[in-house]
Amino acid sequence: MNRVDVAGLLDRIDLVELVSRTVTLRTAGAEHVGLCPFHDERSPSFTVNAAKQFYHCFGCGAHGNAVDWLMRIERLGFLDACRRLGGEVPPSDRGAQPAAPPRRTGSRCDWLPITPVPADAPRLFDARGRCEAWNPKRERTSSFAPRAIYEYRDTESALLGYVLRCEFVDHATHARKKLTPQLTFCVARNGERRWCVRPFAPPRPLYGLDALAAKAGAPVLVVEGEKCADAAAPALPMYATVAWPGGANGIHHVDWSPLSGRDVVLWPDADGPGRDAMLGSADRSGRVREGVAQLAWRAGARSLRFVDVSGVPRGWDIADALGQDDSNWTPRQLAAWAAARTKDVRVLPSRAAA
Repeated sequence: MNRVDVAGLLDRIDLVELVSRTVTLRTAGAEHVGLCPFHDERSPSFTVNAAKQFYHCFGCGAHGNAVDWLMRIERLGFLDACRRLGGEVPPSDRGAQPAAPPRRTGSRCDWLPITPVPADAPRLFDARGRCEAWNPKRERTSSFAPRAIYEYRDTESALLGYVLRCEFVDHATHARKKLTPQLTFCVARNGERRWCVRPFAPPRPLYGLDALAAKAGAPVLVVEGEKCADAAAPALPMYATVAWPGGANGIHHVDWSPLSGRDVVLWPDADGPGRDAMLGSADRSGRVREGVAQLAWRAGARSLRFVDVSGVPRGWDIADALGQDDSNWTPRQLAAWAAARTKDVRVLPSRAAA
């Protein structure tokens, strides 16, 4: 299969000159710095390293090479960005599959997600919903038979990638466990393109951006996990419901800017990690670990409230409440219960938790 020579293309590009068409840069040692174009800031945290051919923002985590820059700043697809940079692009890759898995291409960072997913990307799932994807960390193909598949889409409904929910029994402990891998369509340094077990490029997208855009005036309900988001969306249609990838530890890698100017309600899972992820926490020394509340407030949320889930069984969430059992709640019951338990979140200048 003909491929774009990405490595050769990047060797010919002056990344500093390319970025400086959009961002005012100044020299700082071996790098160039400026104000990040991907989030609001007053102190420059955006850097361009010409020697290593990448840009990086220490504020929002934006990172990539010249191709990534054009894809993001001009909202181009991968092939269009390569053409804009003067790359030689094959006339058509549609429907083509790599002849063999790539071998020892290096670390996970050598594979960069392409977003949105190009229209000519090969189909990932078979008729039964099973799939295979290259795992850069293990340097082999991983197979999945997911219980659920969650599509991440941008505000224009373009596909960004997937999160899978895989459930299994640990034979040693007999406990039920789950995996939620992120699958993205990636390009390697040698131009190889394929689906990979690779997280979304930071800042990672919210789950439900398309619904968020479709309900521009609606308050936003933030829940933990795609399963809860899918359960809440039809039951609570007065909200635009979103979640994030990566669980409780993933919140600091997420782009929360879509919550700017929105009224936000946080619905944590009924356990300590769920509450801390939503509202933040403080250790014994008073040092604050930020939660979604602090990150959303910094991103410009107009108001913040949260649903107090104290008193319910540990681990209980919206998906549990709206399950198929006859003892579970109707959407009207759930909405009434939540309305009675919704409280304001007070985010202090120190960003202490509520």
